[in-house]
Amino acid sequence: MTPLTRAAIFLVVVVDPGGEAEQTVRDLITDLPALVRAVGFRDLDGWLSCVTGLSDNAWGRFAAGWARPAGLHPFREIRAGARHAVATAGDLLFHIRAARADLCFELATQIMARLRGAVTVADEVHGFRYFDARDLLGFVDGTENPTGGDAVDAAIIGADDPAFAGGSYVIVQKYLHDLVAWNAIPVERQEKIVGRTKLADIELRDDVKPSYAHNALTTIEVDGDEIDILRDNMPFGAPGSDEFGTYFIGYARDPATTELMLTNMFVGRPEGNYDRLLDVSRAVTGTLFFVPSAPVLDALGAGVVLTESDEPEPPDGTDPAAVQDGSLQIGSLRGEAQR
Repeated sequence: MTPLTRAAIFLVVVVDPGGEAEQTVRDLITDLPALVRAVGFRDLDGWLSCVTGLSDNAWGRFAAGWARPAGLHPFREIRAGARHAVATAGDLLFHIRAARADLCFELATQIMARLRGAVTVADEVHGFRYFDARDLLGFVDGTENPTGGDAVDAAIIGADDPAFAGGSYVIVQKYLHDLVAWNAIPVERQEKIVGRTKLADIELRDDVKPSYAHNALTTIEVDGDEIDILRDNMPFGAPGSDEFGTYFIGYARDPATTELMLTNMFVGRPEGNYDRLLDVSRAVTGTLFFVPSAPVLDALGAGVVLTESDEPEPPDGTDPAAVQDGSLQIGSLRGEAQR
């Protein structure tokens, strides 16, 4: 995965009932790569891209008769004391990224113009890159993201689900922060909650880091190997409305990894040893999406039906697990490099 962008729009919509709405969505899916190219051509250094994801409900509507991606299911809400990872509505996710906010805005405008009358917007967040890639809590976000081949291993489905190799799963959550409460906490205590130093962004030593630190609870190991996900979180906010938050977006080859991270955060590891960030942050959305590879997304847009008895190879015969020209082949990226 190429470096994080300076701007992003996270657009989650619910598809209205009826075949006409479904056809409108299919037409948009088919034309989306051309829309991305048309808008992106205004600034070739803007690195505009759009990843498209479908929820469990949307897959049932748009891929009737298809095999189901092994890890696709509704978002599993978590309740533990006062902490609640909510599950919220959403059929389609458009994760729009660019070096410039106006490119993201224009593409979102074009997408909604095509979908008007066929969808209802469930959530729309305009993210921005904050100072030194920090979140609004003041800590650098995404330091431990995998890169290169490790990013592919973390985010892209492989031979474990060959029908959907080259795709990914993504969980999104919108968190709101109580900055007054957070800023009242001494920096040394904040660092123990996060597990890193605030100024230098250095991970705390194991003999200093508490077991409830955020980065301790979100570290997942299986048979001694650490299992990563790929995050592309963004700060967002509206100071006039006293709204300050982080949009969490995590790509994984298996959503169980992200789900275990969230269980550790909300329930605790062991139970009760929860993520203290949740004392000042609350999740107000939560949805799981499957992100098809470009060939599978093409087939969905065209209304091609693949039954479970079919050999569900990509419609164009390409290898969806291949990584070319810096692209992870997710959604409608089609080999364009991202940044």
